[in-house]
Amino acid sequence: MFIKLRQFFQGFQHDEQGAALVEIAIVTPFVLLLAAGVFEFSNIFNTRLLLEAGVEDASRYMARCSSDWNTCKGYAQNLAANGAVQGGTQRVTGWTPDQVTINPAQSLQAIDPTTGAQLYLSSTGTVVVVQVSTAYSYPTLGLWSYLGFANLTLNVSHQERVFGW
Repeated sequence: MFIKLRQFFQGFQHDEQGAALVEIAIVTPFVLLLAAGVFEFSNIFNTRLLLEAGVEDASRYMARCSSDWNTCKGYAQNLAANGAVQGGTQRVTGWTPDQVTINPAQSLQAIDPTTGAQLYLSSTGTVVVVQVSTAYSYPTLGLWSYLGFANLTLNVSHQERVFGW
């Protein structure tokens, strides 16, 4: 039995026809998986960058706005999500102005009392800072969840020193 099996396999020993086809059949699934992973990661990274840009724009706007708080807050939320104070188009699909959280300006220590590290350049001991943040649930294309990962939530926040008001 083993002799016949050995003779059968020896017949293929020097036959190279179809070797490229076998190599491609073995490698193709891995290349496709790698390409899909690169595509999904680049989409996640791009979405995060757009969220960061929106949050930074809103915090800069709030730091310099001289109108009343509620008017500025509404404009800043729209600026973050839509790229314009009024109107505009969504930076990220599914990201709305209500998902942008703007914390009221608060006074913070310019120097960390525990370490003595200078946190903000200031001629006074405190600075007024506004913080804008958001949490966005990334709509996966399927690869992320197919690999067994949970839903991905992108959390972004930015602080800006208040110069207006």
